[in-house]
Amino acid sequence: MQLVKVGEQFYQECKRQGTDQEMLFNKNGRPCVLVMKLKYKGKNQQFVVPLRSNISANVPKDQYFSLPPNSTTKTGNRHGVHYIKLFPIDSKYIQRYRIENNAYMQGIKSILDKNERNIITACQNYLYECEQGRRNPNTPDIDGILSWL
Repeated sequence: MQLVKVGEQFYQECKRQGTDQEMLFNKNGRPCVLVMKLKYKGKNQQFVVPLRSNISANVPKDQYFSLPPNSTTKTGNRHGVHYIKLFPIDSKYIQRYRIENNAYMQGIKSILDKNERNIITACQNYLYECEQGRRNPNTPDIDGILSWL
């Protein structure tokens, strides 16, 4: 698995196109897991899935892959890969996320690498649900983003 960040210009374009609802923007560059190719509506697309540090304890466990809490995770919340926040991306918007001097993020990457197959399967299953009209209302506008990518 690859940790990346999405360039600010992507979020600006989402806003310009009106597809910015439910996007998790962070000026410092929120770390995301790059899932190279997932099938959506019969086509292979590149997707990213954000890491979130404060997933509510009420969120069903099948909507995220749990990770050890980070320094900003509030008591009672979860840190993880939040599947329902995935969105399509073009390579030109992807930037490297540096973890060389960050032991915590290196540990996170190791966990992600060991669970890559499960994460990809969960994301693909969620996209299948979206295709069937069972999209979570908190999911970014996948079709809208694909229309301008």
